[in-house]
Amino acid sequence: MKIAVYTIALNEEQFARRWAESCAEADYRVVADTGSQDGTVSALRSHGVAVHEIAIRPWRFDHARNANLALVPIDAEVCISLDMDEVLVPGWRQALEAAWRPGTTRLRYSYVWNWDAQGRPRTQFFGDKVHHRQGYAWKHPAHEVIVPQRGVVEQVAWAEDVRVHHHADDSKSRGQYLDLLALATAEDPEDDRSAHYYGRELMFHKQYAAAIEELKRHLSLSRATWKPERSASLRFIGRCHKEMGQENEARSAYLQACAEAPQAREPWFEFAKFCMEGKDWPGGVWAAQRMLAITTMPRDHTRDAAAWGIGPYDVGSVCAYYNGQRDLAREWLQKALEMEPDNPRLSKNGQWIFAVE
Repeated sequence: MKIAVYTIALNEEQFARRWAESCAEADYRVVADTGSQDGTVSALRSHGVAVHEIAIRPWRFDHARNANLALVPIDAEVCISLDMDEVLVPGWRQALEAAWRPGTTRLRYSYVWNWDAQGRPRTQFFGDKVHHRQGYAWKHPAHEVIVPQRGVVEQVAWAEDVRVHHHADDSKSRGQYLDLLALATAEDPEDDRSAHYYGRELMFHKQYAAAIEELKRHLSLSRATWKPERSASLRFIGRCHKEMGQENEARSAYLQACAEAPQAREPWFEFAKFCMEGKDWPGGVWAAQRMLAITTMPRDHTRDAAAWGIGPYDVGSVCAYYNGQRDLAREWLQKALEMEPDNPRLSKNGQWIFAVE
C-alpha cells in the first residue's frame, strides 16, 4: 500500500519541519504552495517534501485542494489531507494499514481540534480526510469537504489509533471566510452545511441580524436534519439575540436548542449560563441538572469542551447557591475544584459557598 500525505501551504515556514517529520513515514508528501513569501518552500524541500508552486485566482479553498490532489502520484492508494498546522501522531501508519481493508474508500480517525491552557484536548471528534486516491474531490469555496464522485459507493473504516492533532495558528486572518461562505451559499443555496457555517461566520463578524436570518434559513432547509447542528444554529441565534439585548428572544432560542438536541450537554450549558447571567437561579439549576445527567460525549464539531469540564459544576453551583440549595452548591463546587484545584476563581467562589452559615 502506498500512502500520500498532501496539503496546500501559504507562509507556513514555522510549521514546515514539524509537519514534514510527523508524516515522514508516508510514501509521498506533496505540498501545493500558493504563494509563500517566507521560507516555506525551501524548508519543506530540505525535508524531502515535493513542493509545487501554484496560483489560484480568484482564491477558493476547494480549487486549491483539487489542484493539490491532482499532483499526488497516481499509484498512491490512500491519501491523507493534513494541513500544515496539523500533525500525525506516531504509530499512524501501522494503525492505518491495519484498518484499511480491501474495498475501503474512506477512513475515520481521532482528531483533536484544540487544547485547553493545561495542554489537554478540548474539542475532539472523528476526522474524515483520509480517502482513496481515486473517486474523490473537494467541494465548497470555504469550509471545504472531500466528497465522493458520482458512482462511488463509500466503504468507511474506523481507526481510533490513527490520530491527528491540530495546533492552530491564531494569528491568521479569517477575513476571507465571510465572502467565501457567501459564495458557497450562492452556489448551492440548499446546502445546509454552508448555510450553518455562513450564519456562524456572520455572528463572528457581529452582523447579528443577518446571522439570525441565515441561521433560520439553515433550519428551514430540507437537508438540515442533523439534530446537533440544528441545535447549534439555535444556540447561535440565541447568542445573537442576547447581544442585541433581546432577552426574551434569546431565551426562546436557547430553549429550542435544548428541545432540538436534548441528549447533548451543549445547549443545556448555554442555557444555564444565560440563566445565571440573568439571575434566573431556578432555571440555571434545572439546566445544570439536565446537563449533568448526560454522560455520552459527542464526537463531532458541535461539541463545546466547556460543557464537559468544570463549566456545568461551576455555573450550577452559583445558581444553586442563590436558589437556596446550599448543599447542592457545595457538592457541585467541590467537583469543580477536584477537576481544577488551582483555579483561583473557583477558590474565591468557595470562600462564600463553603462559608458556615
